Amino acid sequence: MHVHVVGNIPYEATEEKLKEIFSEVGPVVSLNGKSNGFGFYEYKDQETALSAMLNWNGYEIGGRTLRVDNACTEKSRMEMQ
Repeated sequence: MHVHVVGNIPYEATEEKLKEIFSEVGPVVSLNGKSNGFGFYEYKDQETALSAMLNWNGYEIGGRTLRVDNACTEKSRMEMQ
């Protein structure tokens, strides 16, 4: 699985709206919270995850610009393989 951390999420954004946005590039496997303006989004494959990062990093929602980064460290990548 490929996980991204999304920062700078507007507090008024609902989980449903965020899932709708992030599902445009492919199915979201899981969506974990958005407390303190951060959330974690998981995709099944690397291609979809990369597409999400390229498409949604810098995307503006509710007057805020999203930051999308790969949440996996090198160690967790090796453990997943």
